[in-house]
Amino acid sequence: MSNIKRIQELVRNGLYYLTEHAYDEAGEDDFDIYDIEQGIMTGKMRKNWPKEGKYELVGSALDGRPIGIVCRLTVSGKVRVITVYEDKPVR
Repeated sequence: MSNIKRIQELVRNGLYYLTEHAYDEAGEDDFDIYDIEQGIMTGKMRKNWPKEGKYELVGSALDGRPIGIVCRLTVSGKVRVITVYEDKPVR
């Protein structure tokens, strides 16, 4: 199973949690937990950091805005969401 599929399966089963930083950053962009779940479930892998075991996913929030999520798989078999942001195009 690919890492993105593994992350999505864990989230589908409720096996994830947000860091305090992720909660704060999500709130700044008016995203809630449902937007984060939707973003992961619709997300595609944009980048990964193999040495750190981190992944950047980009998907869609419930209102259609692009959402970026950086997460990692923990040794206990959960997804730790590290940060969340509105994925705005770089100008």
